[in-house]
Amino acid sequence: MTSIEIGMLGELDVRVAGAPVAIPGGKQRLLLAALALRAGRLLTTEELIDRVWGEQPPETARTTLRGYVKRLRTGFACAGADAAIEAVSGGYRLCVESEDVDLERFRTLRREAAGASAPAGAGRDGSGEREVTGTHGHAGELQRLQDALSRWRGRALSGLEPMPWVTSAADAAEEEYLQVCERRAELRLELGQAERAVSELRPLVTAHPNRESLWTRLLLALHHSGRTAEALLTYDEVRRMLAEGLGVGPCASLRAVHERLLREDGPQRAPAVGGERAGASRRHATVGGAGGGAGAGGGVADEPAVEATAATAAAAQSPRTGPSNAATAEEEPAEPLPGRQRELAALGGALGAGRGRLVVVDGPAGAGKTALVSHWALSAEAGDRSRFPGGVLHVNLRGFHPEPPLTTVQALTDLLIQAGYEPERLPADPVALGAMLRRVTARSRTAVVLDNARDAAQVRPLLPGGTSAAVVTSRNQLRGLGAREGAVRVTVAPLPVRDGARVLAALTATDEADPADVYELVDLCDGLPLALRIAAEELTHGGDPDPAWLASRLGAEATRLGLLDTGDAETGMRAVLARAHDRLTPAQAELLHALAVAGKLDFDVDDVAGLTGRDRNEARTLVRGLVMVSLVAQRGPDTFRLGDLQRLAALEWRPANVR
Repeated sequence: MTSIEIGMLGELDVRVAGAPVAIPGGKQRLLLAALALRAGRLLTTEELIDRVWGEQPPETARTTLRGYVKRLRTGFACAGADAAIEAVSGGYRLCVESEDVDLERFRTLRREAAGASAPAGAGRDGSGEREVTGTHGHAGELQRLQDALSRWRGRALSGLEPMPWVTSAADAAEEEYLQVCERRAELRLELGQAERAVSELRPLVTAHPNRESLWTRLLLALHHSGRTAEALLTYDEVRRMLAEGLGVGPCASLRAVHERLLREDGPQRAPAVGGERAGASRRHATVGGAGGGAGAGGGVADEPAVEATAATAAAAQSPRTGPSNAATAEEEPAEPLPGRQRELAALGGALGAGRGRLVVVDGPAGAGKTALVSHWALSAEAGDRSRFPGGVLHVNLRGFHPEPPLTTVQALTDLLIQAGYEPERLPADPVALGAMLRRVTARSRTAVVLDNARDAAQVRPLLPGGTSAAVVTSRNQLRGLGAREGAVRVTVAPLPVRDGARVLAALTATDEADPADVYELVDLCDGLPLALRIAAEELTHGGDPDPAWLASRLGAEATRLGLLDTGDAETGMRAVLARAHDRLTPAQAELLHALAVAGKLDFDVDDVAGLTGRDRNEARTLVRGLVMVSLVAQRGPDTFRLGDLQRLAALEWRPANVR
């Protein structure tokens, strides 16, 4: 098996066969750290959810956790470690030996060091000096402690979100580190290396000024190196610092050393500090124990089961969206639109009486923009006809389509024929055709649906007149229509996991399947309704109706887009996702491919700057271009997300301008 090394004593560091492996920041690093703290042992799904999200996990935590595990596996697999994380009943296990985690190796060396020294004699020789034996053992112990300390790169788990278990684990590891440092100082004095002990203790007391046990050892080291006066001055400084900062005096051990220094004329062999040997007898704090209680939070473990039950119930109900008038029920769309109530409400509200006349419905490929607008249009026609007495005209502009986009003449001709004009009576001049459309739509309020628009220039000549309204769907956000024509934007995002499960339930028999399997299937389809419909077709006619079976097949990234193919260029996911790539600038295409290769699903402007070598302003402008054509979603002011299916499509697409 390819060697995997996990570094936790400092920032999280992962290496496969000696080569570093980049782990995306945020939740994925928390997940890997949690697994590494129990290397080779099971962590239940509930424990991992608690460690990744704390007391308030999202409703989709279980599904999102599987996605994070999948991405970590992908990163390890790309580095040559195919079986790094194992799914076992009820949870996951990081498949490494404990000695492959630097924290565990640190502890092992510490235990070995504790057993290396021969016990020191308790008696005294005739001169009154303590009899010292086991010097060779002390040297062996010191060597092992040095080996342990060489693995320390800084505060454990640096850079992770400050979850309570992270802080607890880091504090426990730091306590172990300081105990080892203190024992090293004692061994230096036993072996006559007082000056070396002073140089090692100085930075430690600076970093931990309130740890009196370190000051105790520094005083002894100064004394045994012939600097007793400096030791006494140091004691006075510590006493004042404690009094002024904490309002307390030095501890008994520190006072005892001070009194000894006042009595003794010169360097003496180091006594045991505090009356005990700083080694095996001392309490051994463990990071695993410190963080182990985090998964026991009341009620958290039961929430995923509640979520699954609620999702199953919602799937069984599958409420329709649209007009409530029973007289029009037969004219409603055959299938519901789970999760689109807000978008439907926004669309209807923007086009109400006295409201806007132009709405742009944008979103990524396969998100269901056309289905949303068709649902709304059919409801509008079947419901309150007074809103659009002129009816609804619809044209597919083929802006992102295997065939060439419609010309202005073709689009206007189609719309006017729907409005009742005879084809032979229509002029060939686009200006005249546009004027005719505006006149006919000005007579009676009409809804004009301009589906699959390429850009604002394709839309503007087709806008209706009077009080009529236009609804435009596009992958392009068409911000120019908002700037000039005052368009209202309604963005259609991928479906949340529950609503995706309801889509599958409406199309298949998955309402009786294990909700976790259905959720995983929705996650693998990125919540895109088009991909979910293709998956539903596979479940219905692919030979096995079990979502777990299909999810296991879609889990292989190399074949996922192939399994979501339909055999035609208009609806297959690979073709649909890649269709916008040819319209990118060379710089945008290079960035998209670089994000895909780096596995950057959640990223920020700094990540873009690092991948492209540009400054932050240039990087922001570049990624903004991908946002405006819905290839990347904006999550915050400078944070973004690349869909997993879009990433796979970008990996396969290698234009000549991407090296």
